[in-house]
Amino acid sequence: MEPFYCPDTKAEWTTAIALVDMMAFFPSCEQLDFPELRGRPIAVTNGDAGTTIISSSYEARQFGIKTGMRMKEALYLCPEIIKRPSRPHRYAEISAKVMEALNVEISPDQEIFSIDESFLDLTTMLRYFGSVQVIADKIRKVVHEATGGLRCSVGISSGKLTAKYCAKLNKGGTTIINPDKIKDHIASCPIGEICGIGKKTEEFLKASGVETCQDMRNLPMAALSNKYGDSGRRLYLVCTEGHDPYPVVTEQPDPKSIGHSKVLPPATTDKPLVFGILRRLTERLSSRLRNNDLRTDNLTIGFKTDLAWVYGKYPNKPATDETAVIWSLVEKHFRKWDCEPIFQVSITATSLLSTLEPEQMDLFGESHENTNNKKLDKVKDQINDRFGKHSAKSATEMLAKDVNLTPVISFNYQPKGTKKSL
Repeated sequence: MEPFYCPDTKAEWTTAIALVDMMAFFPSCEQLDFPELRGRPIAVTNGDAGTTIISSSYEARQFGIKTGMRMKEALYLCPEIIKRPSRPHRYAEISAKVMEALNVEISPDQEIFSIDESFLDLTTMLRYFGSVQVIADKIRKVVHEATGGLRCSVGISSGKLTAKYCAKLNKGGTTIINPDKIKDHIASCPIGEICGIGKKTEEFLKASGVETCQDMRNLPMAALSNKYGDSGRRLYLVCTEGHDPYPVVTEQPDPKSIGHSKVLPPATTDKPLVFGILRRLTERLSSRLRNNDLRTDNLTIGFKTDLAWVYGKYPNKPATDETAVIWSLVEKHFRKWDCEPIFQVSITATSLLSTLEPEQMDLFGESHENTNNKKLDKVKDQINDRFGKHSAKSATEMLAKDVNLTPVISFNYQPKGTKKSL
């Protein structure tokens, strides 16, 4: 495709990628639905029982309140702060409206990065809109109208990671950096601010004398590619050339696994409580399998002690989506637990198979097929679809009724498919 000359940026664009980032998304949703909260410091926690802040409004951030801070500390910094329990289903609903509007009105080449972030490949739309700035203004209008008033940050450059870098430069505004200028612009950026460079990678780079992106030019590419593979090569090119070779990915890859975990109250030894939490995780996992027409023939189940994780892998033939079968394997693994203090539990389904495809049966294996189990799961799914998730609960789940089991929105949340993991 021929480069597009943009008159307002006075530059040629071979590729143009936008990152749309919602502003303080969870607190903004609260202020949208409850006008009396607008302009006031808000802290969102994971449910009523949550004590850790998962997001805060910009009014709260002015007092130094940050994600991960305890409410007790936040109240010390800002006695007027208002605690709001998260409403993940409402946030997901608003997010889906935003993503759909961007897909329809801006570009169908969209990669949803998280519940409040989306990459848009604008390359094929440049000639239609005629201007990068016009597209940016249109994005902001689309988001505002789709949500009834929420704001976003927009960053536009020639690649995904450089667009994300741009979006952080002017929160609530638009930052456009031309392809021929991004290399020089990103040179002075501290390496820890580049998406994809976590704490361990940052420590490795700083130990090698790399503090800013331009310092990376003193290293050979092999220093990163040998250690981190393709991701290392990508980060090297972003930091040294301002070039991100990874395209916008519009199709979700088939999942390799799905799972749920729960951090327990510290040093938990209460067996009924633990089994109540495990049953809820089992119900969530089996329900997700059925909703996505998937089965599993292998489960990884674990609990974390003060020394290490204790994992077990449990092959299961034939593959299943039945709650009762998965629960039997969970119970089997937890026979290894002698009620010493534990801190976290997890259940993960791997070796996923589609229920739409026939499975090779094991003639000599034990069949777990149970018509009554399938009927019970179907009835529970129908009740929960009509009246809300977990309206129908097992007796074991009730053992954890005093524990905060509000769903947590995963970082890689998607509005469709298995990553719609509420």
